[in-house]
Amino acid sequence: MGHNEPDYDANNPIIRGGQPVVEAEYLTDAFTRESVDFIDRHADKPFFLYVAYNAVHSPLQGADYYMNKFSQNEDIHRRIFAAMLGNLDDSVGSILRAVRENQLEEKTIVVFMSDNGGPTRELTSSNLPFRGEKGQMYEGGLRIPMAMQWKDTLPAGKDFNGLTTSVDLFATVGGLFDKDVPKMDGIDLMPFLLGKNTASPHDTFYWRQGKRTTVRNGDWKLVNMKGSINSPIWELYNIASDPTESKNLSSKNPHQVERLIQVWQSYQQEMRAPLF
Repeated sequence: MGHNEPDYDANNPIIRGGQPVVEAEYLTDAFTRESVDFIDRHADKPFFLYVAYNAVHSPLQGADYYMNKFSQNEDIHRRIFAAMLGNLDDSVGSILRAVRENQLEEKTIVVFMSDNGGPTRELTSSNLPFRGEKGQMYEGGLRIPMAMQWKDTLPAGKDFNGLTTSVDLFATVGGLFDKDVPKMDGIDLMPFLLGKNTASPHDTFYWRQGKRTTVRNGDWKLVNMKGSINSPIWELYNIASDPTESKNLSSKNPHQVERLIQVWQSYQQEMRAPLF
């Protein structure tokens, strides 16, 4: 979706120009084709383009060219996954090339990110060295990489290790305009990305999915994977010294457990009862 484009109708799986279509092309390539075309058509005006590739989500289906490219992989499941990922990688390159060829790199913020860690049992994906997978409260399910590009504004090749979340993107982009941005939970990341603020944008994160829940405050993280919301079985980890969450410190640091329970409860009391 983007500038002057029709709203998405969730009752139809694939929409083009407001009309349902039967797409014959491999979907990753179709999304790339439409994205590049969108950039070419709107290069002379401000635009917002959101590209939600379904790759590398299930169902696992690799295009012939990429299946041949990764034919040395004897594990068929890993081969298909690699084919999907290679196709996605080239597709992102095509979008970046369209931005560059339209001379928009200095005017365009590009963000690449995912929504959660991989479901390893379903997709043969790997979240190593982190523990866990999609749907779990360990770092393998929650922590994802995010890459940002804004040529001549953001420094190239620089790592940023502060705690951020996707809702920060609204505040970050909104902060670039001379308009009042609606108050949200997000934080403008620009001062942090430009080195004007050396602190972490956030110090506390809270998650809950069904009976699973966790809270992180600074380097400490309290995790409930085995108990219920009303009767949690807490695990305690120091993410700075143990990012793989291999050492449960709850019995050795009861004061940290109690402190983080209070932090967790402050968020929990704002939530409605889980629906699933």
